[in-house]
Amino acid sequence: AVVSTQSTGSNEVFIEKSMSQQQQIMREQDEQLNIVGQSIGRLKQIGTAIGDEVEDQNQLLDDFYSDMGQTEKRMQSVQKKVDKILEKVDGKKQNLIIGILLVIMIIVVILFFST
Repeated sequence: AVVSTQSTGSNEVFIEKSMSQQQQIMREQDEQLNIVGQSIGRLKQIGTAIGDEVEDQNQLLDDFYSDMGQTEKRMQSVQKKVDKILEKVDGKKQNLIIGILLVIMIIVVILFFST
């Protein structure tokens, strides 16, 4: 009977220790899960910010391409006018006009890219 009582007592102590250890492990796991959850929340915020930035950059690129299309149309118009002028002028005058137009074109390009 004494062995049985000691055995029951040591079983209860073992069970209590085991339960205590399991509860401690569960608390640690809960803390780790909270940390992981917070990290996921931060990653979501970063992902959202990156997505917003990409949308903004896409809009800027769309605007840029639109401006480039308009500039290309203007350049084609200028090129047609230059071609008409060059047909009417020959020799030294033609070289002078080409030089002047080249200077004007460089100024236009500089002004376009400086804005």
